[in-house]
Amino acid sequence: MCGIVGYISNKDRDSKKMLEVLHHRGPDSEGVFDSELANKKVFLGHKRLSIIDLSEGGNQPMLSEDQQIVLTFNGEIYNFLELKNTVLKGHGFKSNSDTEVLLKLYELKGIDFLEELNGDFAISILDKNIQKMFVIRDRVGVKPLYYFSNSQDFIYGSEIKSILSAGIKAELNKKCLQQYFTFKYVPENNTLFKDIYRVPAAHYLTYDFATESISKTKYWEAKSNANYSSLNYSEAKEAIYELIEDACRIRLISDVPVGTFFSGGLDSSIIAHFVKGNKNIIHYCAGKNEKDLKKEGTTSDSFYAKKLAEEWGMNLELLEIGGKKLSQELIRKTVEFSDDIIADGSQIPSYLITQKAAKKSTVILSGMGADELFLGYAGHQLLLLDKGLNSLPKRITKPLFKGFASLNVGSGSFKAYKRYLQKLGNYNSYGNERFGMYNVVGDFESSTIILKEKSKTIIPILGSYFPEGEDAFDGLKKFEWNNFLIKNLHYTDRMSMANSVENRVPFLDHRIVEFASSIQRSYKLSNTGKTKRILKDTFSSHLPNYVTNRRKAGFGMPLRSLLSERQHLSKLLDVDFFNNFEDFSIEGIELTIDQHMKGIKDNSALIYALITFQEWYKMYIN
Repeated sequence: MCGIVGYISNKDRDSKKMLEVLHHRGPDSEGVFDSELANKKVFLGHKRLSIIDLSEGGNQPMLSEDQQIVLTFNGEIYNFLELKNTVLKGHGFKSNSDTEVLLKLYELKGIDFLEELNGDFAISILDKNIQKMFVIRDRVGVKPLYYFSNSQDFIYGSEIKSILSAGIKAELNKKCLQQYFTFKYVPENNTLFKDIYRVPAAHYLTYDFATESISKTKYWEAKSNANYSSLNYSEAKEAIYELIEDACRIRLISDVPVGTFFSGGLDSSIIAHFVKGNKNIIHYCAGKNEKDLKKEGTTSDSFYAKKLAEEWGMNLELLEIGGKKLSQELIRKTVEFSDDIIADGSQIPSYLITQKAAKKSTVILSGMGADELFLGYAGHQLLLLDKGLNSLPKRITKPLFKGFASLNVGSGSFKAYKRYLQKLGNYNSYGNERFGMYNVVGDFESSTIILKEKSKTIIPILGSYFPEGEDAFDGLKKFEWNNFLIKNLHYTDRMSMANSVENRVPFLDHRIVEFASSIQRSYKLSNTGKTKRILKDTFSSHLPNYVTNRRKAGFGMPLRSLLSERQHLSKLLDVDFFNNFEDFSIEGIELTIDQHMKGIKDNSALIYALITFQEWYKMYIN
C-alpha cells in the first residue's frame, strides 16, 4: 500500500509538500513524474510502502516502454500472478510487482482492464496516446481517493491533506454539517471540506485534455449472480466457505510479515481458522477493563480471544484500551491522520493496535465488512422486529413502543439491549426513514438539536433508501454500503496507514460481495433474528460454540463509560468553542450532555463527534 498524488493545472503546484504529508503512507521510497501536455502542467507522485517485490523494480511512477503511459498505484492486486500467467502470458516483465502487471494489462485492454482485477486499489493513469488521465477507485472503496476540480485545476490524492498542500484553501462545507453530526461521518461522496470530494467506489474519473473536462464512470455494481441465487442453503454454505478460503489465501501473498486484527468474534476467528498453524502470523487484540465493561453493558473481546488463542496455539498480543487512553493527544493524532473527519470510537484502538503491530507486521488482515454483507448488526434485528411488531394491532404495539422510548439506558442491567429498544420506541412514529435511523450510530433525535436550524436534507437522505413498495432490507443494504461501510473502511485505512501498516479485508473480496448480494435475506438474518446465519452455520464445525454463539462486543473505545464522567469530559470538550459559530445551539449541546450524564439517552457518539469536530476545525480550518 502507498500514497498517490497528482494534478493537471495551469501552474506549478507544491508537489514536494503534497508528497511530504503522505510520508506515513509510503516511507520506503518516493517517485515523481513532471511534464507538460496540451499546455497544462502535469504531475504524478508516489510514496511507496513496499509489500510485494521489495526491489527498486517495483518503484513508481512506472512508465511503459515507449514512455507514453504513466501509472501510479496504491493498494494490492491479489490475482496479479494469475493474470501474469494467463491474460499476460508471453509478455516480458522487468519486475515481480503487481504494478507492472497493471501497466501491461492497461496497455493490452485499455480502461476495460478493470474487469480483470481482484484487488483493493487507487490508480492514476496518464495516457499520452489518447491525451487522457484516469483516476480510479476499487470496487468497494477500500482504498481512499479524493479530488478537487475547477476551471483551471484537477488535483487528486490519497488523503485530503495532500490536496490542501497543493495550495487549496481549507473551507468548511456547511451544507454537510448536520449530516456529519447525524451519521458521525459525512455520507456518500461529500466531505466537510468545501469543493473536495471522494472518488466514488467502483468509479473512475476521466480528465480529457482536449476538452479540459472531467467525466465520471461507474464500472461495477454488486448485482445478483444467478450462479449464487439459485443455490439451496447447503450449497450456499459450501460456496461461501470456498470463497472466504480463497479470499484469505490470496491476501496472504506478501513479501513482508502478516498479522490479523483478532477479537475472538466470529469474523476474525473465521480468518484465524484459515491461517491456523502458521506461527509466523501474530494476532492482535484490544481489551477493556471490568470497570468500563460494566458501564458499557458489553462483553470483553479479550476473554474470548485469549481462550481461542490458547486452544489453537495462536501467537496473540493483547493491548488494553480505555481509561486514560482517551486523551486529547490521541484524539488529535487520529484527527490529523483522518483529515476526512470521522467520529468513531474505533479509531483510537485501530491506531494503537497498528502502532504495536508495526514493530512486527506490515500487513494486517481484518474482518471488516462481514456485518454489512451478512446482516450482523443490532439494527438489522431491529428492522426485523419492527416489521413483526407493526403487523400487530396498534392497541398492542402503541403502549409497547411508548415503554421502549421511556427506558433509562444508562442504569441497571441489559444496557445494550435497552439502547436498541429505546431506538425502536423513539423512531417508530417516523416513516420508512426510521429503518435508516435504527442503524445510525447514537441517538438520531439528539443529533438534530445541536444546530440552531434543523437540516432539511437528513430525512430525504434516509428516506431515499427506503421507497414505498420495496424491500426495506434491500434499502438497508444500499444505505450501509454508501455510508456506514465507507466510515469503517475509512478509519481502518487511515489508522493503519498512520503507522505504515497495510490493512486487507478478505470479506470484501468482490466475489463475496456478489455472493452476499445474491442469496436470500433469511440465509443471512433468519426469521427468528439469528444474525450472520450462514457464516455461523458454515463454520460451526470449525469454530468453538463460544465463538459462533457469543454476544457481539464491539471494537471501539468505551465512550459511554469515559464520557459519563464530567471531569474527564470537560478536559476534552470546550463548549464555549461552539460560541464562535452562528450555526450551533449551545442550549442543545448542553442538553445533549445532560441527557447523557443522567442516562436518559446514550449520546456518547454525538459528544465524541463534537469533540472531534472541535479538534478538526482547529487543525484544518481555523
